[in-house]
Amino acid sequence: MLQKSLGARFPDVMAAHYDLIIISMANFIRPNHDGSALVKALRGLNDRVPYIVLGCGLQGSHRLSDMMPGNRDLIAHFNENALVFGVRGTKTANWLADNGFGNSSVLGCPSLYAYPNSILKIDGTSARQRGAEANVMTAGHLSMHRGRIVPRGRELATAFEHVKASYVFQDEFFAYGDLPKTPGLYQEGASEVAHEPVNSWLSMQLGQKVDFERYYYFNEASAWRQASLRHDVFIGDRFHGGVAALQAGLPAIFLTHDNRVSELTEHVGLPNLKTEEFARRGLADTLNEFLSPEKLSSMKALYKTRYAEFFKVMAPFGLKAAVTLDAVDTSSTASDNRTVTSVVQKRAAPVTPKSEVVQIISQGAYTLRLIQPKYATDLVITFEAADQTINRKDQQRKGFGEAFLLKNGYAVLSVLTSSANWFRPPAIVEAFERPDVKDFLSRFDKRHSYGSSMGGFGALVFADLLGVSNVVVMQPISSLASDLTPWETRFAHGRALNWSGNYRDGCDGITRPASIYTLFDPATLDAKHVFRLAEAAGSRLHKISVPEANHAVPRLLLRKGILESTILACLRATKKADVQTIISSH
Repeated sequence: MLQKSLGARFPDVMAAHYDLIIISMANFIRPNHDGSALVKALRGLNDRVPYIVLGCGLQGSHRLSDMMPGNRDLIAHFNENALVFGVRGTKTANWLADNGFGNSSVLGCPSLYAYPNSILKIDGTSARQRGAEANVMTAGHLSMHRGRIVPRGRELATAFEHVKASYVFQDEFFAYGDLPKTPGLYQEGASEVAHEPVNSWLSMQLGQKVDFERYYYFNEASAWRQASLRHDVFIGDRFHGGVAALQAGLPAIFLTHDNRVSELTEHVGLPNLKTEEFARRGLADTLNEFLSPEKLSSMKALYKTRYAEFFKVMAPFGLKAAVTLDAVDTSSTASDNRTVTSVVQKRAAPVTPKSEVVQIISQGAYTLRLIQPKYATDLVITFEAADQTINRKDQQRKGFGEAFLLKNGYAVLSVLTSSANWFRPPAIVEAFERPDVKDFLSRFDKRHSYGSSMGGFGALVFADLLGVSNVVVMQPISSLASDLTPWETRFAHGRALNWSGNYRDGCDGITRPASIYTLFDPATLDAKHVFRLAEAAGSRLHKISVPEANHAVPRLLLRKGILESTILACLRATKKADVQTIISSH
């Protein structure tokens, strides 16, 4: 690895030459993986170069205590420091959340987003028509362990006993005793391994006939894609073997032996079944069922969604697709696809991990923290809650959600209060109207306001004043003025404050935002506040139900491990139904 070859020079070399590091991890969350070398290198960077980690996956089902200490440290470092902690699917994300690592984003495998034209033009008609005579490419685990082919490989060989197929090796055939030393066994120009001696050797090892028509061993991915086009379909349990076929526009059906493949296929809706089911069904029935127009249409629709999600997460860091899916011509040929989604990194707008504190402003009972990461295009204005646990004497404390927002690429204006004053003292308006604050606000393409309870009131009532286009509030309070909300019996201290004058009603502050997300327990008085807000905002207001939360929505979402994913979905203007699904599925 690069950090090994560079040694002590690694941090300086990386800082001098790179704006951003992207790390691909695969299924490293397992007991026999040691992450100590990588975490040491990342710590050595000391935030000089930011990084994104993608493709993280859980292998098997293990406790955190089963992991090596170095791997636990690596997971924690990713969770706390990665700009994006990208994981393969919801099973991995849930495992991480259950173990206290709540910052992951479910993005699938990035290799799936490299050739969208190819995937969207896939057609299973030819393979279905050929049925049992279809020519199949497969890849699996014909691996040796303690002198025998592993059961997983034996199962695959049995399933393909009567199928016309080619098999793609990874490195497993190097463990086949003296067989790899056979003169002329490997033809490098064609990437082929002679089939007759390999079939003979495998048949002897397995005690059953093995008769693959071709064996391949590829040194680079483009050769794999080209070879796949000699076939009608890929069916195998090597996930990236199927991805290579998809990238070339070939239909692929994935055999799911464990959670690694099943998690990846389920995220994008790729056709999949277990090896034993494939053996029972037979080739023709499998093709008819899993390559039907309905199945492929459903897969492509979900693929478009996942593709958009992936690049939306990448966008704040200067990473984008060369074309959008709207521009994809699904009738184009495979040769059109080589540069469709090359990820562009612009050095003119370098990414930096360090969030620069632009200014700290004290104005009466308030402190404003203005923080602008150099890559940020969106600003989130956050308002503190009336939480009794806040040490309001700490002038250096971070604002509500500040660290989480900065880590996810947002600039932040945090509003801190010297007491649970419900933003009634007028100095807050004077602070917002300062020239330096107005200049800071003007730097951003889009502004959001964000808060909970008392902080939610602030996010609502000042939305118009601050030019906010999107409001995200948990357990919103529209007002504590007795003439506006006479039914509100909570917050005795807040209700006793002076509620006369301007900025007394959150309903008056949301005439301009395009969207307002309210997350609340419908069984509480918060629902009455949401009703008032809905009367004022109409269809712009999105009601997100969080049952059994009471007036503790953040705590419940945090306990479920979905607080950050839910808030990010709201900040990204996700459809109401999709935000609700995040909550209802946990």
